[in-house]
Formats: sequence, structure tokens, C-alpha cells
Amino acid sequence: MYDNNMTGESLSCQLRSRRRQLGLSLAEIARRAGTSAPTLSRYENGWDRFEVGTLRKLADALDAELLIELRPRKITRLARTHRSRAIRRLARLFWDHQLTESDFSIYPVWIVERVLEYGDLDDLRTVRRLFGSGGFIDAVARARFASPKTRNFWDQILKLEGRSCTRKFSRSAVWIC
Repeated sequence: MYDNNMTGESLSCQLRSRRRQLGLSLAEIARRAGTSAPTLSRYENGWDRFEVGTLRKLADALDAELLIELRPRKITRLARTHRSRAIRRLARLFWDHQLTESDFSIYPVWIVERVLEYGDLDDLRTVRRLFGSGGFIDAVARARFASPKTRNFWDQILKLEGRSCTRKFSRSAVWIC
């Protein structure tokens, strides 16, 4: 999947702009790409979950080059400030470990597990802001839950996000999502 959180012109705008530049209709580009006009319309109107295979076909149909890249995030002073605040806020949930900035990078699933089991809504918002929506949902999908109630709740949230739990039940009767 492609995440449409880009800087500059959004991918949706780029698709529409290139199609119009070529003077082609939605139906014509969709036919060339082997997809439907409604799919292309969604892509042009702000859809933010692009299928890479479909993007490749659209790029070919639009006589364009598709570039997808991963860039390391720069940790800004602001991000460090957010992590420092998060450490102060979440420290009470980590009674057995002194939470550090590096824990957020090394153990995101463990941090999310603690917050989901023992935290409050503000704690949840804090980790979601730190990890971003996608990173947070990824961590939830890999999390182990001690209570069936928590597991069932987050299983439903993951279904709404179009994701599923990646873990199965453990032997010790602990629910694993």
C-alpha cells in the first residue's frame, strides 16, 4: 500500500493533473490501466490507500514514471520534546522499567501493549501521536493482550482499519492479537 502523506502535490492531484494534461477521460485511462473508472476516480479524489500494482498500471497508462521511496525520518528537536513529554506521561505504566527515548524505536509493540492494557485515553493519544496512525496500527496488530476484552476491542478496531491481528493464541491462555 502507498501512504498519501506526501509533501508537495498529493498523488491524487498528480494523477488528475497528468490525465488532464494528456486530454484523456477517466474511462480511457481506466481502460488502458485495466481498472475501473470508479477506482481511478477514487484515486484522483483523495483516496489514501493506493495499491502499488494499480499505481504501476496507471503510471504506464499515463506515460509516467512511478517512484516510491523510503526516507529515514529526521528526528527534530520537536520530536525529541514530544518523546520527553511522552516519557513523563507514560512512566507510571512502566513500573518495572525506566522508559527511555530509545525504547520508542526499539520496543514500539511493548509500549503500545502497556498503554492499551493499563493506560487511559490521553496515554493512547500520546503514543498514537508519537508513532503516527500507521505505526500505531502496525504495533496494535502485533500486540499481545492479557485480557480477552481488550483483545476483542482492538480486533474490531483493526477490522475497521482493514487489518487483522498477526498473532495467534499463546499456550499460557494469554490472548494474543
